[in-house]
Amino acid sequence: MNEIPCESCEKLGCHGECENYILQMIEHDAERDAFDRLFKEIPKFNYVLNEKINAIFGTDLEVAKGSEVDEDQTEALSKFLYSKNKNRNTNLFEIKRAIKEKEIFGEGYLFFDSKEKNVYALAKSEITEYQEAEKNPIIDNILYYTVGTVDVPDELEIGADGFIEQEAGYIISPENMIKFKSDSYALNSDLRQLQILLDINRKIYESTTKRDYGDLFLFTTTATKEIVSAVAKRVKDKANETIKKMRERVAKLIKRNKVDDSNVVVLDESYKSITQVKPVTLVKDYQFIWENQDDIITSVFNFPMLLAGLGDEAGNVSKEALLKEARANTLTPIKADTANALTDIAKKLCGEEYYLRFQDYSEVNADYDKEATQQ
Repeated sequence: MNEIPCESCEKLGCHGECENYILQMIEHDAERDAFDRLFKEIPKFNYVLNEKINAIFGTDLEVAKGSEVDEDQTEALSKFLYSKNKNRNTNLFEIKRAIKEKEIFGEGYLFFDSKEKNVYALAKSEITEYQEAEKNPIIDNILYYTVGTVDVPDELEIGADGFIEQEAGYIISPENMIKFKSDSYALNSDLRQLQILLDINRKIYESTTKRDYGDLFLFTTTATKEIVSAVAKRVKDKANETIKKMRERVAKLIKRNKVDDSNVVVLDESYKSITQVKPVTLVKDYQFIWENQDDIITSVFNFPMLLAGLGDEAGNVSKEALLKEARANTLTPIKADTANALTDIAKKLCGEEYYLRFQDYSEVNADYDKEATQQ
């Protein structure tokens, strides 16, 4: 099947990356670097992501058995979290990195190296999972994972270490892979709002760095054969292909009304009149969306603005009560899910009877400031 050139940059291998069309990038499996560049352009994207991860780990993990905390095992876990792997990253850093992957792409992986007792974060794009030949319609029976380039033998036997290391890759047992998964993640949210926010941010940036004078058409008394196109403040060299396509593009440029497409179209050498087509929507018209960007970006991550340090408390409810409610309804469940996923580490380090939980594992009920409500 022949690839269709991108409408914007005319490259065959581009599926919207040049314009950051988020949905097209997802559907065509854009490179990870393209997504990373995209996230840097979206206002407060990385800030809210980091705030959510920091909120999850705002209290320490502890090892418990039954309903009681084991202080000795908790101390051993703390040493594990802050010890460094062969990449010179702490295990806590790797855990947070895997959870970030889950928050953005829906899945994040953590490889437990049982030989050195360290973990390594892996993205979904770095992993291939293999199931039984006849897939169960309900249960995903994963036989093993591969990372990198590996040679899988016909009769695969993974030893007690839980993985096989080869020259250019790994074959990993499911028991040595922790999977973080969620259906509430950034790229499964309201992508249209995210795209609008991205485009408005770009529009404002361009309007502060370039002259946005719209489209100017200069008409002359004497016809000539060539058309000269000037984009923004720089003049393009005359090219035959551009001349042929100019008339068809003019209508598209006006409709798109992008700052970079502000054109001076010279139809003749000496002009008799100038017609200006001004931008239909001015930057100030986007103010209502720009002022709500905190609400948009936090909704993308399903994380309350208050917990991210954004927005204003409203009404007569005290800020303390709002914080308690946000923790109870959002943060506590997230922390519980994270601890449950990480419990496999506790079982490997301490024993099957142990599990992990955060120190504030019990749910916090929202309360209201009586003085505030009586005003």
